[in-house]
Amino acid sequence: MQIVEQLATVQPNAYPKPILALGNFDGVHRGHQAIFQHVITRARDLAGTSMVFTFEPHPLQVLAPEKAPPLLTTYDQKIQLIAALGIAVGLCIPFTEEFARQDPLAFVHDVLCQRLGIHEVVVGHDFRFGHRRAGTVALLQEQATHGNYQVTVVPPILQDDTVVSSSNIRRLLLKGHVEQAARLLGRYYAITGPVVEGFRRGTALGFPTANVRSLNTVIPYPGVYAVRVEWASRLYPGVANVGYNPTFSNQTLSVEAHLFDVEADMYGALVRVEFVQRLRDERTFASVDELVAQIAADAQQARVVHTQMATLAP
Repeated sequence: MQIVEQLATVQPNAYPKPILALGNFDGVHRGHQAIFQHVITRARDLAGTSMVFTFEPHPLQVLAPEKAPPLLTTYDQKIQLIAALGIAVGLCIPFTEEFARQDPLAFVHDVLCQRLGIHEVVVGHDFRFGHRRAGTVALLQEQATHGNYQVTVVPPILQDDTVVSSSNIRRLLLKGHVEQAARLLGRYYAITGPVVEGFRRGTALGFPTANVRSLNTVIPYPGVYAVRVEWASRLYPGVANVGYNPTFSNQTLSVEAHLFDVEADMYGALVRVEFVQRLRDERTFASVDELVAQIAADAQQARVVHTQMATLAP
């Protein structure tokens, strides 16, 4: 996917028949995927260009940081996920206070029509844009005749009788419901981050762990999970503890993943942790021996989960 980070570098009408998805797209979930699939299909049928117009950072992080939601994807994750779906051009525009003050009509006329020359714009049913979020789907539709473009509105997508939305996925993850969240995402939820120095208790207990400092702001509810860890371009099954290690009275939240049958120095490596299934709550143990026995049981349960991955895949 070609990445464009400044609108000024785009020459007017540089792309043939742009079919443009417009939105923030945090999570790149099944609802977003429906928008992108329409864009890709239409671009292929019309010999046009599949495009996504999105922002960095999230608008609320600039306009009202206290109201900004924790994001499901980092910027890099979002771009990688969109690119993997087959979009040709990603317009990833810096969101600033100046950009936020842009009149919605001016955005449609100056950016969408004059600079990009869109053939079709594709949005979700609740899309808003422009100064004070005054731009609506209705406004896009009203201007379509003047701008010589079409508007396609993708309706809400339902999964398990739940509307697929970033807020619903966030809610599920913060309750530890990673399997339900995966069905809305269309993939397992994952965090990325570097492996950092921990307390090395896992090694002493016979279960060495990678202590992952998450770059994602949404971390599933504390507990023990069957996970998959991507490291050095390979995917390893494992088990992870998310929480505070109450047996040892830790004060900060940690994500500690034990990779099965792997012995290697991972410090400093950037890894991705996929949450496959929740196994149990985090709890305090009366002794270290009791903790070790439970870790062994968790690892065995996670191994069983991984043998059933074909039936568990979202």
